[in-house]
Amino acid sequence: MVARMLSTLLVLHCVSVLIPSSCCRKKEFKLPVHQIYTNDTLPADLQITVDLPAGRNKSYSYTSHTAHGALSVTLTACTSPILWSFGLETTNILHTHSMDTYYVPTPTKGIYILTLLAQDVDTLAHIYISTEPGGPQALQNAKFSKVRLLKRHKGKRLTVKWNPSLVDPQGTDYCLVVSSQPPKGSLCASQQDPSQSVTCVGRKTYYTITNLKHNQKYYFSVFAINNQSNFTYPYGTISSIFDGRIRHTSLKDGKTTFANLKKLDGKAVFRYKVVNATESLELFVIPCGGAIEIEVTLKNATVVPLERVKSFKRITIKNPVQFARYYIKIYALNREELKKTSGVEVYATTRFQKRIPLPNMPQTLKVTEYKGLTTCDSVTVAWMAAPGQKSVHYCLSATEGKIREMEEYRMPNQCGLESRLKKSIDFAVKFCTDEKNHKKPVVYKTINQLKPGRNYIIQVTVKKPKGKTLSYNLLQVHTKPSCKRKHD
Repeated sequence: MVARMLSTLLVLHCVSVLIPSSCCRKKEFKLPVHQIYTNDTLPADLQITVDLPAGRNKSYSYTSHTAHGALSVTLTACTSPILWSFGLETTNILHTHSMDTYYVPTPTKGIYILTLLAQDVDTLAHIYISTEPGGPQALQNAKFSKVRLLKRHKGKRLTVKWNPSLVDPQGTDYCLVVSSQPPKGSLCASQQDPSQSVTCVGRKTYYTITNLKHNQKYYFSVFAINNQSNFTYPYGTISSIFDGRIRHTSLKDGKTTFANLKKLDGKAVFRYKVVNATESLELFVIPCGGAIEIEVTLKNATVVPLERVKSFKRITIKNPVQFARYYIKIYALNREELKKTSGVEVYATTRFQKRIPLPNMPQTLKVTEYKGLTTCDSVTVAWMAAPGQKSVHYCLSATEGKIREMEEYRMPNQCGLESRLKKSIDFAVKFCTDEKNHKKPVVYKTINQLKPGRNYIIQVTVKKPKGKTLSYNLLQVHTKPSCKRKHD
């Protein structure tokens, strides 16, 4: 029995029974290997590990060389309660289920005897003789540590955070135990309980846990390990009923609402209540940097199936139901896309078309270069006209350089676009044009005053009168390296 326990406990490793995906994806640390102590005399200020067969007494001695110092012993039980005593002579019997510290009232010179008896089953035990006043200072300071839950992570994950140890912070590692059962009082006890998930994180003072269940109570316990003394001790615990619901954000008619998708773990839900039903409900979805996916539901029924939005999307829902609540669900589950985005803007209205501040955008936002017309100092580009508007204000800009992300689309960040364009000083060329009563489906423009043999990023924006600015996709162009001179 002892051999089986030792093979399990001596090679302690990262266990993740409760939360499979939280373990071993990130850089995590194994628990230290505990060598079984075989000497009968105990050292001071160094944690040692012994094995205790059930029902058999084991004794160890400690020699105190001073009569005026401090002396205490901390005993940690792993899988069985332990009866024990510590003193120069016969002393009171102590009983430990997890971890206890006994302080010698008036230490004197002499040989102290520690006697241990495992009551139920074979177990390992940690012994730590301390000569520090008041007992182990790390254990005393741990009483002031604080474990916090960062609730900004929504969905099925949250972050547990704690303060670094005040005693030897550079030489202290941490392990986090997560369980739906009340916590154990020692790390080795948690290690042996299948309901406890143990993750070690080195000197980090935080850890993000995934795949938590909604409405489940969880206990989060942090243990600290001093690398110099091997002393392992509880560092703090907290419990909470996990709320994994994605909370919705209410939309006001005609008001743009922003959601930070990074803080929401890539998921956001907006709710719009139809107060004045008209012929249509207009939804405008504007990703702020990265592509997203969107769907619209009503009473758990799908109104708009899940679709991908790269730059801008207008959704028209015909004959919306009076007083109904429509849910606009936004997802940015691709981690690479989520890194690029700052969030999403959503605009909803049942008002008349002329009161919508956003310009109409065509189905395709691609800007095309007519390469046959490219010269050393100009390029000619074309794009689909903004439909259904009597007057349209277009602006074209050329910025020297290359588009960094080589993707299937070249999507600008539409959020706060007008403000960024006003502040930018990088334009090589910028000009605007008003198109009134433009009936052709395509707009052609030539951009002049460019330099030979240069790369330029072309951006076309459109603004509705007294409204907002939106952008077409970016276009990469390259002017010809030289200009041919005309002969007389």
